[in-house]
Amino acid sequence: MTKKNKVVVGFDLGNDYSQISYCRQDQSMPDTVSLVMGEEQYNIPTLLCKKKNATGSAAWLIGKEALKTAKEGEGTLVENLLVLAKNNTSVKVGTASAAEEAVTAEELLALFVRKALALLSAYIVSEEIAAVAFTLKEMDKGVMEMLRNASNRAGQRKLEVYFLSHEDCFFQYMIHQPQEMWIHDVLLYDYRSDGIDSHLLSMNRKTNPVACFIETANYPQMRIPDLSDKNETAKSAFYKQLDAALLEIVRKNCDQRVITSVFLLGEHFSKEWCRDSLKYMCRGRRVFQGNNLFSKGACYGARERVYPSTLSGAYVYLSADKLRANIGMTCDKGQTEIYYPILDAGTNWYEANSVFDVMLVKNNTITLNISPVDGKKTRVARISLEGMKVRGNKTNRVGLRFYMEDANAVQIEITDKGFGEFFPSTGQVWRECLPLEAIT
Repeated sequence: MTKKNKVVVGFDLGNDYSQISYCRQDQSMPDTVSLVMGEEQYNIPTLLCKKKNATGSAAWLIGKEALKTAKEGEGTLVENLLVLAKNNTSVKVGTASAAEEAVTAEELLALFVRKALALLSAYIVSEEIAAVAFTLKEMDKGVMEMLRNASNRAGQRKLEVYFLSHEDCFFQYMIHQPQEMWIHDVLLYDYRSDGIDSHLLSMNRKTNPVACFIETANYPQMRIPDLSDKNETAKSAFYKQLDAALLEIVRKNCDQRVITSVFLLGEHFSKEWCRDSLKYMCRGRRVFQGNNLFSKGACYGARERVYPSTLSGAYVYLSADKLRANIGMTCDKGQTEIYYPILDAGTNWYEANSVFDVMLVKNNTITLNISPVDGKKTRVARISLEGMKVRGNKTNRVGLRFYMEDANAVQIEITDKGFGEFFPSTGQVWRECLPLEAIT
């Protein structure tokens, strides 16, 4: 099969629950996997349970089935898969009739991912999947590497794997909606077990491409405790206070801003308790409620990688995790001078990587062009390769590698590769660090 109109997948992986959306190139809106056909049961509990089956071998279950089996005492429940992965912690797991054995965090995460992706078989053929984009609340390089390995083991062939933050997914979701929904700023409230995360999307339409920014905040005071032992009067009083607290948050977010739309994610939002807050939000704004925006946004993000649209060039989301400038260099190609792009603005630091060779002709200096997308002037950075003698006859070949170890700087590694048997490599390596604050 060719890449044309194949399926891309968005996988929102959370420590409590996960969601999976999918779409094709020509599909207007992604679909989300439901645990019950025809219903909007999108949340897949991020759980595993090892159960011994009738043949005597052990079987792994995920989600609600895992939870049910563990409650019935027929298997061992494994929770907090993301926390285990971040800490790279092994877990001892056994069954009622089998001894415990240690299972690594990577193996557990791979099991969950593989079985979760298998749920797609009810909707599509696995061979049609071109790419999977994972979204995490907190981006962690170790976890991302585990997910990359897990995805490559999930099928018979290697998949393209991408990673997007929740903010990235919010941005991708919005620019794929009708423009009347984001003429001005957009608010998103994500209600989870640890409270509310708010995301405020704004755009600078004076730049080209349009620079987009997201301000985030966390409100742990909105966490809902266990109220099972409270009477109805106490519950009513608590929710009235919660409504007042939410209203205060919304007022502050909307103060002196024009908000076009508000999105409410999570099952904790309910018309039964946040009446005053909803009444305020709906004044001149469109309000949407749901819980699968991030998986759909990841799906849009994956599709932009596989099938780039005009939106990719027209809008760029700039965060603390992203490059805010295009980095490239001017090179000679025959008799013509060309611009060679190295790293693009809007690239996530954990995905920034560029490796290529150049021939030094005039001197031992690498000159980089740095073009901020905020309208500031293009700047030049020069890296001198101390100790290298340039022969001037196109026999000085060097390898360049650009990458990032964190969100603060671009790392540059330059290696003398020599020129065949005539001019062997000296083995010299030059390393430079280009702080992000110096290029924005």
